[in-house]
Amino acid sequence: MGEEPGWRGYALPRLFSAMSPLPAAAVLGLIVAAWHLPLVLMGMLSFFGLPATFGITFVYCWLFNRTGGSVLLTLVFHATEGAIRTDQLGLTEDNLTRQSALYALCWCVVAVAVILLDRKAWRVAAPSATADQ
Repeated sequence: MGEEPGWRGYALPRLFSAMSPLPAAAVLGLIVAAWHLPLVLMGMLSFFGLPATFGITFVYCWLFNRTGGSVLLTLVFHATEGAIRTDQLGLTEDNLTRQSALYALCWCVVAVAVILLDRKAWRVAAPSATADQ
């Protein structure tokens, strides 16, 4: 089940209870990027994986909020995104670095687009996506 029950199932509803979705996504994005930092330090993840993780966290938060707090849909989205493995295409080291940079850039562009094109979703969290207080 991966990270989704923890990030979107536990942490995000509590963040939504304390703040609006945009700052909640930023806070969670920093936490998730820090969580992935050991993978970068061990060489299991490119440095560009950190900004990619930060950017995609906004997309996951948007999806979670827009589906009324569905951890299942974020889990399916995350599993699908993780199943696409470009490192298995036989790219050289330089091409892998370029691909990682483009991957991070694409997710950051998608995150900015989701923020700008659906501003309403970032003002208030769906009541069903918020932790009971």
